[in-house]
Parts: sequence; C-alpha cells; structure tokens
Amino acid sequence: MAAISYPNGKAKAKSPPSLRGNLLHTNSARPGGGPEVLSKGDTRPSLASNPSKQIGPFPPDQGRWLGLELRGKLPVLRYRIADAVIEEILLKTADHQFKRIIHLAPHRKRFHLNLGNTFTHIQKSPLSSQHLIFRPSEEPRTLTFATQPTERATFPTPKPAEPIFPEGQIFTNLPSTKDGPYAIRKLTLPTTPRFVRPTDLAFLSDGTGLLTTLDGDVWRIETPEAKTSRWTRIASGLFETISLEVTPDDRIFTLGRDQITELIDTNGDSFIDVYRNASNAFHQTLHTRDYATSLALGNDGSFYIAKGGIHNPKSKLDNELSTHRGAVLKISPDGDSVTVLADGLRLPYVGLRSDQTPFASDQQGHHVPSTPVHQLKSTPTLGFAPTNHRDKKITEPLLWFPYQANRSAAAFTQWNDHFLQVSWGGRLFAIETPKTGQAFSWQLPLQLDFPSLNATRHPKSGKLYVTGLGISGYKPTTPNLSGIASIEETTKLPKPASLDVQGETISVTFDRPLTADETVLPASPALRLFNIKRTGKYGSGHFRWDDKPGEHHLQPDTFSLSDDRRTLTLAFPILGRSDILDLHLTLTSGNTVAPLHLFSRPVHLPLPKLSELAGLEKSKPALKPGNTKTGKTLFTTYACAGCHSLDGAKLVGPTLKGIATRSDEAFLRQSILEPAAIVTKGFEASMPSFAGVLTDQQLADLLAYLKTLR
Repeated sequence: MAAISYPNGKAKAKSPPSLRGNLLHTNSARPGGGPEVLSKGDTRPSLASNPSKQIGPFPPDQGRWLGLELRGKLPVLRYRIADAVIEEILLKTADHQFKRIIHLAPHRKRFHLNLGNTFTHIQKSPLSSQHLIFRPSEEPRTLTFATQPTERATFPTPKPAEPIFPEGQIFTNLPSTKDGPYAIRKLTLPTTPRFVRPTDLAFLSDGTGLLTTLDGDVWRIETPEAKTSRWTRIASGLFETISLEVTPDDRIFTLGRDQITELIDTNGDSFIDVYRNASNAFHQTLHTRDYATSLALGNDGSFYIAKGGIHNPKSKLDNELSTHRGAVLKISPDGDSVTVLADGLRLPYVGLRSDQTPFASDQQGHHVPSTPVHQLKSTPTLGFAPTNHRDKKITEPLLWFPYQANRSAAAFTQWNDHFLQVSWGGRLFAIETPKTGQAFSWQLPLQLDFPSLNATRHPKSGKLYVTGLGISGYKPTTPNLSGIASIEETTKLPKPASLDVQGETISVTFDRPLTADETVLPASPALRLFNIKRTGKYGSGHFRWDDKPGEHHLQPDTFSLSDDRRTLTLAFPILGRSDILDLHLTLTSGNTVAPLHLFSRPVHLPLPKLSELAGLEKSKPALKPGNTKTGKTLFTTYACAGCHSLDGAKLVGPTLKGIATRSDEAFLRQSILEPAAIVTKGFEASMPSFAGVLTDQQLADLLAYLKTLR
C-alpha cells in the first residue's frame, strides 16, 4: 500500500514487499502447537472457495494469541494453548545462533509444541524430536531451546518498557483559514525519516490526541488546540494500522491487518508496554485488498469492523476468498465470536450512530455503480457479487451519492447532533433518517485540501478533527497527499432536518427558522435526477427516465418559504423515480454564502410517461467546437489525473502523455464512454463510463484538450 502516498510511489503494487538483507532464520508455515488432539490436523475454519485450506485463529477453547509485552527493550510473546499460558522470547547470539526461552504457567491440560527443524537442543541436551508433549503441571517451568548446546536461561521478570522513540518533537501549527461558515486549522505532521502517513485519530478524555499511521506507528499529540503541539511516538511495529478508537475510560484500541489490538501503558509514562490481542477472530488472508478498513466500538463493548471485498475471479486468487471478505462484522466484547451483519460489499467502512445503529459505506466499482450508504438491518446482501456468500437477493442502499460529489466514501463519525460520512475527496456529508419524508444526505459546505479517511470530535473544544492520506495508486483531487485539521463552525447556519418528495413537489425543512438576514434560493440548475445500472462493469453511466444516457436538469416552476421561515417548498413540472436526486440550494447569512447539496433516492415515485417528457426540458443547444481551456478544467473537475498521469508515470490507468499522437478521436471517445471495450495491456478495467455524465458539449471540450497532449 505504498503507492502514491509514499515518496516516489507510483501505481499499485503487484506483489508483497520483499526482505532486504540476509535471512538468518525462519520457521516452516505450519501449526506450531495446540491441544494434543490437534497434533495430526487443523481444526480452523476452511476458506469459502477452498475447503482444503484453513484460515483464521484456533477455536478459543483450543488456543489463543494473547499479544506482545515489552520488558525493558525485550519483546515477550504471550499465547495460550489449551489452558496453558505461555510466554516466550527469541534471542540471537553474536554468531547468529538462536534461542527460544519459554515460560509455562501451571496448567491442567496436555498440549504439544512443534519447534520446527532448526531448534535441535534443550539447554545442552540434544532433542530426539522437535514435536514435544507437555503434561499437566502444578508448577511454572522455564525451558530453553536452541540451535546449538547452550546454558539454561532465566526468563526476564516484568519491568517497565524502555521507549524506542523517547524524544518528542514540537511543531508549530498553522493559523485557521475561513471556508464559508467554518474555520479550518491545519496541524503540522511530524517530519521523520519514515514518512508519516496518517490513517485515524482519537482523543483521550483530557484532550490529548492519538494518531495512527499506515506504517504501524501511534503518535501522542499534546496540546493539539494550542499554537504548538508536542508529538511523541508511543507505539510502533503494528501491522498496517488503519483505525483507532478510545473508550470513555481511555482504553485504546487499534485495528490492523492482523487483529484488533488494545494498547496498554502499565507504568503511566505514556508509552505503550502491552500490545494485547483484543480480537483476531476475523478471517484474514494476505490478498492485497483483503483488510479491515474501519473499527467502531459499541456501548456494550462489542467491536464492529468492515472488511474489503474487492476480488476479481480472473486473478486466479480464489483460494484467498474467505467468508469474511466484503462483510461487516460484529465481534463479541471478549473478541472470540463473530456475527456477520452484512456482506456483498466492495470496500466498506462501518460506523455507529449515537443510537448504536450501524451504517456502512461502499465505493464505486464492479457491481457497485456509484457511492452508496447503507443502514444495516437484519443481514442484507449489498450487491458486490463476488462476495455474496449467503443470500443473493440484493438489498439496495439507503441512498446513492453521485461519484463526482463523493468519490470514495470512507468512515463515519458523530459530530454534535449530526452523523457524518467522511469522503476521501476531503468532504463531509451528514446522513439523515427523519421519521417523516425521505432519508437523505447533505454536504457540509467546506472542502479540505487533503484526502480524508477518518474524523472525531475533540472532547473539550467540540471541534471536529479530520485526518487521512492518499493510498492505493489513485492520486487524490486535493492539493496535498495527507494532513490533519480541525474544523470549527463559526457561522451557525440553518441545517436541513427533513426532505420530503411527493408528487411534483420537494420540501426542505430546516432545524430552525431562517432569520431576517438569511435567505435560501434554488441554484441553477436546482435539480439533477438520473438513474444508474448495476452491472459487472466498473461503475455506471448516468441514465434518463427514457433509459438514454444523460441527466434531467430541472428548475422549479415556483418556490416559497413557509410563514414560520423553516420550510422551503419547490414545485417542479415533473418528477420521477430516480436512483440519485441532487438538489442544489444557495444559503446566505450576512456576508456568508454557502452552497447546499442534498442527496436522496426517490424510488417511491413512478416513472413519468415518455409522452410527458416532451417539451419539458430545453432543446439541446447547438454543439460548439471543443474548447481546450474548458476541457482542461473538466479534466481536473472529474479527477482524470488521479488515474492518468501527464508525465509518463504509471498510475492505475495508462499515461496520457502523447495520447494525441497515438490515438484518434474515435478511440478517445470510446475510451471515455465505453472504457471496458478496449483495456490497455497491463491495466485493469477500472474506469467508470462517463456516458450521460458528460454532456455532448463537455465531451467535445474534453476531447479538444486531450488532442493537445502531443
């Protein structure tokens, strides 16, 4: 996952990273121990697509990985087999020999260990077998296994960890900048030899910040609200940490590729001593896109995670299609049992609203025509065909976002009275499910200058803190590749509280009456309506009610504000069933002007009769010659540079450097409208169709610009 966000990173990696240096020791990839009855078999669950391959942890009654503890600078591995709690350290001597020192607590059940073929001695005595049976014992024991004869070693007693990175760094934060009704303040990220790639943040009850990175570090941020902040790296060595949660009593949990880890400071020095395995019950493979994206904590102590499901059967990686791919999971507070809340997801994030209702986002791709948000009820299948392991009847989402508005949905957060969906495009969307009217979302009128993945509320100031980075081969549309910022509402504008679409009328009710100096008016165009199609192709074009590519752009015949100045009602000449409704209003308060986009899914409306469509929308204007300047703007607006470089660099899609000299207009047009028709060798079919997204004039302008790239 080093692409784009790491210095000199370009496109997606095709293989895992390799080791630098000389490999001194390795164990074979086979079970290393278990209850005696497991010595001849593997009782872990099987892969969904390959019954002969096991995956996941032992059943809890047979064994469990407990975590890692630091004693001084020495890492101690902790695990349980049957009822025996085992502590182990691995030591290397100066001549590259190795020792395993194992401390066994008293236990009442038999178990076995398989040492592999390299540990040949127990202390000074040769081993007759590397497969050892341990009988019950009422006394603790310490054993030393080695690659050559050695003295018996003593197991280190508990003592405070010695920090790997003891020194903190002080950085000056940037002043706030105004963005409509909000003030945005950037925090300065640490500068270290290892590039800091932030993934999530949370706050302790005293307001101290914690930040995780994709490279497995946890940073402590003292005084994040002040002009300067002290950053200290308090944990390291985690596996692709992507999410972070803190409980009201300051317990810290991170989600990595391998497990949910509780980070514990045993001596109060703020550095992490114990990395406790809170849960590794979810099934995990090494597939590039098989990782959990997000973590949420329930009030009852349960864990909620969402796992990526991107999978291409043509890749011949069916043996890595586990039953937890593309699913939202609820894990019991003890970390041992898993319940599938939903499956059929492509790249989901999960969030819990303040009332504990779970939601999931997803991202556009094959079988997912745009950006959906799901409110999870029962156990739905949500449409991504390669990961539908159970019921294949698709439950459609709560609502769809236009891809250009919410390019890649990420995590959720609660900010005061609003449940927000965080978009990788540096935007935030409030999700509303009022008791009357339609479920809808409205876009907060602000734009961050970095990709956003996660957000959380500061417990003291109430500000919203957002962080994120660009990953996975796609260049973000934002100017910066990563960042962290606080958001404060400085102008209290009225906010949409309900949306009602009935007949040919749309009503928007705000959370308070508009004041005398506040106005709300329809923009131009006020309304976009279109449908999308779920197919095996990547994404979807936009389609009109007559099933032709395009959108319906409508202006209201009339609009009015109610006497109590809370409800705006707009009457349109015609409304019809649409997958995506985008209502665009302009809200003003004194000198503050804020665009307001509301998104809904009015599938309860009937489709209009084709005869009713005639003459309602203006006839198409005459097509003008393509304008290169306008085309260049469209190239930026639709984030084409996120996948196609102009300098020859290989990104997710082929470079456009010199495209005009090797492709004619017909090919370029087909590549935009039917991108799956011809896929350049060495690339995947991962571009959505822009049929109906671009008007005929916009297509002409974009083609004119592409033809300048010689």
